[in-house]
Amino acid sequence: MNEEAILNALQAIAFSDYTDYIWIEDGQVRVKDTRLLRPEQRAAIAGIKDSGKGVELKLHDKQKALELLVKYLGFFEHAAEEATVRVELSGIPEDWAE
Repeated sequence: MNEEAILNALQAIAFSDYTDYIWIEDGQVRVKDTRLLRPEQRAAIAGIKDSGKGVELKLHDKQKALELLVKYLGFFEHAAEEATVRVELSGIPEDWAE
């Protein structure tokens, strides 16, 4: 797997939405046919299981995927630098220097 594939997978997870997979019609939850999903939609699915009471759909962690993308893209790095405050003290009492 190369860098582009990893970024594409993270993007698919970060921007996935439950409505890509299910919808509510007449008060009933309907599940889309997974054979009709695009590869990036399938990549966002962590698991599907029949719980006996219905189908459980779990997507990968969007928050974590967004954090990894932000870190990779370098967003907010300069904002953190701007928030740094430099303080220089002079005339510190000798007993504080210990």
